[in-house]
Amino acid sequence: MTDALLVLTDNTLHSDLARCAAAAGYTMVIGDAASCRHDWLRACAVVVDADATAVLAVLHPPKRPAVVVVGASDDDPRAWQTGLALGAQGGFILPDEEAGLVGALSEFRRPVRRPAGAVAVIGGHGGAGASSLAAAVALVAARDGERVLLLDADQSGAGADLILGVEDEPGLRWPDVTGETGVIAGPALRAALPGVGRVSVMTSARDDVEPLRPDTVLAVVDAGRSAGDVVVADVGREPGPVAAALVDSADFAVVVTTASVHSVAATRRTAARLVPERDVVLVVRGPSPGGLRASDVAAAIGLPLLGGYRPERALPQRCEGSGLSLRSRSPLTAAAQDVYRRLHAGAAR
Repeated sequence: MTDALLVLTDNTLHSDLARCAAAAGYTMVIGDAASCRHDWLRACAVVVDADATAVLAVLHPPKRPAVVVVGASDDDPRAWQTGLALGAQGGFILPDEEAGLVGALSEFRRPVRRPAGAVAVIGGHGGAGASSLAAAVALVAARDGERVLLLDADQSGAGADLILGVEDEPGLRWPDVTGETGVIAGPALRAALPGVGRVSVMTSARDDVEPLRPDTVLAVVDAGRSAGDVVVADVGREPGPVAAALVDSADFAVVVTTASVHSVAATRRTAARLVPERDVVLVVRGPSPGGLRASDVAAAIGLPLLGGYRPERALPQRCEGSGLSLRSRSPLTAAAQDVYRRLHAGAAR
């Protein structure tokens, strides 16, 4: 999102901010403070008002530069204090101080390091293969030289550590960090997690039944991305604040389904609950018992098709023995490469 100004304000200020954005050379993007993490991390600058600062103070988004507070002359002065607590670098009263705001925004337009990419993987129904695809995407990214955080938020699944064969390795699991808030240091987190090669894994303990906290999950995501790690999140299928936050933080979402009438019906509901109005693509695992093509499945679900792949008979046996490993010409590897190429292309823009 090059040279974008993220505006989290009441619409009465939008016309004033549009003039300031245009004068400073920005494209204005209007967002919602309650669900802005995707744009918060990518915008060149952010403008917030009193209502937005109150929401953000509860959500604890990651600290970032180039945030300013705006308001009218009669706004509550506590808004400015809250803005400073969020790391705001200035405050301006509109329309009186438009020139000052334009000057500040112009100063913010300098090259900044882009956060590493993130993708959310969602199973359209039980047994779709989302966890295996998420792990495969992590391994493909690691093969390309990336540091990867494989984040397992699917508490109904077997666990990403079990899929990769590192379940007996020491290291932090979700119960060890649940309840922690604030900023987590990315390199320290990476060193404390179990993993394989360049892939670090954050997952639940074997018998843990406590629900994940969204603030904890997002602190871990922010730690990984700030350290330059690609984040691959296995979201699960249950809607809720954790799933919503992960999808909102990702560059795009991948929904995985199989090619049957029943799976199509289930996936339509899952997609509607978890990824409304977001950048989302579909991956279809065949074969179809009724002859459905991947394009037919995508059309019936109403999502753009990224690709399809067939199952591998030997894959479960390999995973049971030593954890998931990818073969260069396997269908799962090809599907994971499709996802990674899309993520890599988005990060390069």
